[in-house]
Amino acid sequence: MRQPKNVMRDWLRSVSTAQAREAAKIAGTSIKHLQHIAAGRRGVSAELAQRLAHATTRVSGIVNGLEQQTLCKACAKCPIALP
Repeated sequence: MRQPKNVMRDWLRSVSTAQAREAAKIAGTSIKHLQHIAAGRRGVSAELAQRLAHATTRVSGIVNGLEQQTLCKACAKCPIALP
């Protein structure tokens, strides 16, 4: 399993700043928080992973959204959080 920081880093590189900012706003967080996750300075809770996964599906132009299971280790093992 890829580390959440690598998933977030690659995702931030693949979207525009405006798209990342819009996804962060929908998820109830900030672009700085996402950058901290990408740098490995912050972790991702199950709740935030779920909010980010849903937010990335709502932003227009994003082809590869984030998946809850790749952002949170607990979600990866949870049978309820299936893709």
